[in-house]
Amino acid sequence: MLSLVRRKGMGCLTAVGLRIVLLGCLLVSATTVMSAWRNLWFAFSGVTVEGLVVRQAEELAADWDDPPAGKRTSGVQMAPARRLYRAIIEFRDGGRTYLTTAQARSPVHVYPLGSHVDVLYARGRPDGARLKPELPDFWTQAGYLLIGTMLGAGAVHWWWKLARRRAKVNPLPDGRMDVSGG
Repeated sequence: MLSLVRRKGMGCLTAVGLRIVLLGCLLVSATTVMSAWRNLWFAFSGVTVEGLVVRQAEELAADWDDPPAGKRTSGVQMAPARRLYRAIIEFRDGGRTYLTTAQARSPVHVYPLGSHVDVLYARGRPDGARLKPELPDFWTQAGYLLIGTMLGAGAVHWWWKLARRRAKVNPLPDGRMDVSGG
């Protein structure tokens, strides 16, 4: 049974093209690793200052998940609007005052007016500040980094095995091995 599954799997990979699958794995691996590394670098090398919630930005958003009970009409459908709030935080750096907006928005105030929140930004770039509670979790990012690295290493290993197998099957006329896989 296992050999049948393995044969079918290899048949699908051959049909799609093993190199395309491996290239896709390398692409996913590279983007995952770079994103996780960037988030971890930002969290550890950034400057943390205390900010103050100075106001709440009010937004209206359509709520398509809550249709009126039992009412289905033909034609244009309307969705009820929900009032959402997003905190605006003020912080100081080098004598200048900056404002940043929270990414989280909610029908209730996530960060109440007048509360203190830690703000994190890259050195010399306070305009790109983010709220520390809204940053991705360290262990989640470390897990993404590990998974991306393992996926990339596995893809490189498979490519190397494919190249070596093809070189043994298709030696060049002068006795050298074709390690390019082509």
